[in-house]
Amino acid sequence: MIKKTFLISSLFLALSSFIYSFDYGASITSYTKVETPSLLAAEKDEFKTFALKQEEILTGWLRHDFSPTMYLAAEADVRFRTTNPNLDNTDNLVNVFIPDLKLFRFFKKFALSADASASADCITLNAGRIFYSDITGTVLNQPADGFNLSYSASRVKARLYANYTGLLNAQNVTILNKKTSSYLLDPKKPWYFAAPYTNAGCAIEFPYLFANQTLSAEFLASFGSGGIESGTTGYNRLWGSLGLNGFLLKNLCYVFTTTFGSEFEDGISNLTKLSVTYLPNFKNMAVSIFGHYASGQQLGLKPFKGFTKATAVAAPGEPEYSGITKAGASISIKPIKSIFTALNTSAVFSCPKDEFEYKGFEAGLTGVFQIFSDLNINGNFTQFFAKESNNSKATFTLAASLAF
Repeated sequence: MIKKTFLISSLFLALSSFIYSFDYGASITSYTKVETPSLLAAEKDEFKTFALKQEEILTGWLRHDFSPTMYLAAEADVRFRTTNPNLDNTDNLVNVFIPDLKLFRFFKKFALSADASASADCITLNAGRIFYSDITGTVLNQPADGFNLSYSASRVKARLYANYTGLLNAQNVTILNKKTSSYLLDPKKPWYFAAPYTNAGCAIEFPYLFANQTLSAEFLASFGSGGIESGTTGYNRLWGSLGLNGFLLKNLCYVFTTTFGSEFEDGISNLTKLSVTYLPNFKNMAVSIFGHYASGQQLGLKPFKGFTKATAVAAPGEPEYSGITKAGASISIKPIKSIFTALNTSAVFSCPKDEFEYKGFEAGLTGVFQIFSDLNINGNFTQFFAKESNNSKATFTLAASLAF
């Protein structure tokens, strides 16, 4: 009897110790997004032009460290989403309760040098549901189920990755499909499986290769397959990217990327992005100028299309990075420790074919107020002034988040 009691006590203590070793936490976020085609709509009492998206989000996370170089982490959320494209008509109101597993990651680092804590000369493995982003931050930028194997040394960094998207909740991630695809999201379902693709890629980076300049390259392939939600079988795509970044002067840096994509039978497309940033070393200020080009049908190119939906402009219809060019500037600053503000402006041109047509001017203001370490409020206001005034659009978002 004593042995049995001792065994039960030992198992209980071991289980308690294991549970206690978990780090965990949660947060509550309230998110509101309001849109109207015109900045003056409220003054004209055109309330019917307003669209609403409201979300109340409860997020929980946990992490268990098996050793200094190995851990398991997970993050899940549930959100109550309300959308209405026309606040004057409640018939279009959609309420949906959405659960989602955002992250489920196993991490392991294999040190190749005597110093196990060194970031260089090591191999790291991330596996499970993890976040993927290509070197442009525009083609692929979302979570997926798979692995990312990275090698890091002082003069070279490389990674190999593969993932599958068919088990994601499409309520929280949007993948660009072929126009003829039969895949169609049902916005009223709590869980709707995303379009099934298998992605594989590899990237290499040479830090400070010459004159403090870093050269990088990446190849990404995507293969459509049958899945729980089909309609993408046979839609295969390729992207190849080159990147160069570094400092031109002590406080002046730049980032340049160019990507060539192909849908095999449809020829070659291009996405090119350039930004130059001045860092005056004053209250975290950054002043940037930038230019983006996503090909249409010009110069022998085809319309560019990425993998993850990425809005190029806050204009009506939220156009993708395809057949569009924009150039602009931004400035950001933290006047005090708890406040961050940013202002950005850009001129937008449409280039679906050979002609480049001015479409409008975009201006946006962002503010973040970190009230306490676990409480913050952030807001954004963006106005698109279209060449044709009836195509203008204003967007306002406000989010408050409390962690505990």
